[in-house]
Amino acid sequence: MTKQKIDPRVIRTRRLLKQAFIDLMEVRAFDEITVQDISDKATVKRATFYLHYKDKNELMIQYIDETLKDLREKVNVQISFLDNFDYLDQQPHPSFVQLFHQIAENFAFYRALLVTNRIPYLTSGLLEIIHEFVSEGINQIEPSDQNLFAKRDLIIKYVESAFLEVIIWWIENNMHYSEHEMAFQLMTLSIKGPYKNNPLKYRSLSAENDANKKPIN
Repeated sequence: MTKQKIDPRVIRTRRLLKQAFIDLMEVRAFDEITVQDISDKATVKRATFYLHYKDKNELMIQYIDETLKDLREKVNVQISFLDNFDYLDQQPHPSFVQLFHQIAENFAFYRALLVTNRIPYLTSGLLEIIHEFVSEGINQIEPSDQNLFAKRDLIIKYVESAFLEVIIWWIENNMHYSEHEMAFQLMTLSIKGPYKNNPLKYRSLSAENDANKKPIN
């Protein structure tokens, strides 16, 4: 079946309404925004708004669904997405880069709905995508539970929660690191942890050496 083409005028009006909604959400709380506010900002009549959405909630939910659908497709969290990738190479996986690239492409949207207003519907939807991304990555890198320090479900929850908060932090700081750097740093942290060398091991060795150097009375 072929998809029915949408009238370009409809596309343009919805784009104006969505942009107006985001512009308002960047400076005001969701509860403070009215349909009239959105219509005025979009320079369309209130009646025109209702031709496309029944209320502001429907506009927001549809916009979030569309954006997350696009993110999921672009990041591509399919079973085969990690095949033949060399994790020893000093490069981030393309899917990691794509994750940050898509967020950067929709920066105003994510800033308005994750930072200025933390909308639970977006947070849970984004976390669901990150969960798929993280769990697939961990399952591909290490399929055996015997080689994990903690329970697999706990590790996945820990990493996905960190991913979400790091993304929010990155947005809050106006994407102060490049997409590539964020992807590489986060991938490295997820696989190796924060330390190049185990600090407890070297602290223990240092303490042992200091003890051996003490003079005997």
